[in-house]
Amino acid sequence: VTGTGTDVGKTYVSGLLVKALRARGINAGYFKPALSGAEREGGRLVPGDARWVCRTAGLPGDPADYVAYLYEQAVSPHLAARLEGPPIELAAILERQRAVGERFAYLVAEGCGGLFCPLREGEPPLLLADVAAAIGFDLLLVAPSGLGAIHAAVVTAAYAERLGLPVRGILLNRFDEENIIHRDNREQIARFTGLPVAAVPEGAVEWDPPACPERGKRQIRTTKKRKRL
Repeated sequence: VTGTGTDVGKTYVSGLLVKALRARGINAGYFKPALSGAEREGGRLVPGDARWVCRTAGLPGDPADYVAYLYEQAVSPHLAARLEGPPIELAAILERQRAVGERFAYLVAEGCGGLFCPLREGEPPLLLADVAAAIGFDLLLVAPSGLGAIHAAVVTAAYAERLGLPVRGILLNRFDEENIIHRDNREQIARFTGLPVAAVPEGAVEWDPPACPERGKRQIRTTKKRKRL
């Protein structure tokens, strides 16, 4: 589960998705490679996002076990790692992901920020897109429903396609069926990406995910190049 930016509802959607899968009798779990902005309680860091997913979906155990790297400062993971340490390593992320995955039949992995979110500085840098490629899961893109959603969703889908990351669908969060902007955004995003576009209503506590189509090759529609004047 990745997003078109920060605070678009990735954690909210991840929690509802894991909850829905477990309600269907699927042993679904959750994983997050890095989390900044963790809360300090009793001298230890508590990952708020993971705790919310665990409570929503009824996942057992310590929420920190579902996260590879925890940082207290609410900044980009690469900056939090520089300020607090330790640096983020892809091998450690994959090791924790495998350990979590062994406990479940189905795993929902939630990214931090968008696909271009930097996790480690240096040459070459480590981006969230690199983690997504290494884990190998198909992507669900979460976007806001209001103004700006078309650009954000289409550009993110095009970037994922450029990197060879398979996108199975786009989800508009906080969707209002009575809002003409939200309805039109859904139509235009589907038109320009060729991807299925679902929606989660504002304030939903339950979500029934639609059936996901078989993976197929799609091409993002863009405007034709024009001659420069």
